[in-house]
Amino acid sequence: MTISGHFITSSKGRIFLTVTGEIRPGKAILCLPPLFEEMNLSRAVIAKQAQYFAAHGFPTCVMDYYGTGDSEGNIEDANASAWLEDVVASGVWLKQQGATEIILWGVRFGGLMLLHFQKTLHRKLPILRQLVWKPVTEGKLYTNQLLRVKHANTLLRGSNEKVNWRQRIAEGDTVEVAGYIMNEYLLSSIENLTSTSTTQPQTHIGWMELGAHTITPAAERVVSSWDDNLYQLDTLATPLFWHTPETFTVPALYPHSLAILEN
Repeated sequence: MTISGHFITSSKGRIFLTVTGEIRPGKAILCLPPLFEEMNLSRAVIAKQAQYFAAHGFPTCVMDYYGTGDSEGNIEDANASAWLEDVVASGVWLKQQGATEIILWGVRFGGLMLLHFQKTLHRKLPILRQLVWKPVTEGKLYTNQLLRVKHANTLLRGSNEKVNWRQRIAEGDTVEVAGYIMNEYLLSSIENLTSTSTTQPQTHIGWMELGAHTITPAAERVVSSWDDNLYQLDTLATPLFWHTPETFTVPALYPHSLAILEN
């Protein structure tokens, strides 16, 4: 099995793609990864899944958003609209390599991107179906969680100062959160992302609630008005690998994800 790296041109600069398997006429998977530290913690599991997909006839491309991973740029110069262009550029590149149908696979923040930009992505790419792993459902809740991490780290350093970090960012400050620079340009673009139940999936979505025995209320709210034929909602009690260091493989996850794509 081949694993290759490619730099391609996107709207703000070159982004990096990791391709597992040989792209040929037919189906290819495009992974929209997590963001920030979740991206780093998930890399090994995503790579193992990509290898599993490729071994079963689904060559897989994992992209790095502009300003993240091995792509060019700094994250404080990026925003969600630029990352959408990265997804489209990656899909167009897959078409140029011969892929005729694309399966979108969104992990955590990548799932939110997939859900929020449903119509745009389907208008610009030949999408066959979709898979999401424990998608973030609201950008604002996600940024609130990030800023709570900042507050907790401040307390751990012994400071009792009460700081409204969101207000500081809105006033023009740049704030470091878990090693990543946040500014208003970046943060507000993430906060504007949502997976509302009013937007019907444009193609079938296999939704996997990982690390859970039951469907969460957030997931139920999103799918509440979806056509039953357009989604499959499953649970799988995996480790929370996007939060847990040193989780490098989740063997039960790989065949389960493949089965959803093959159904």
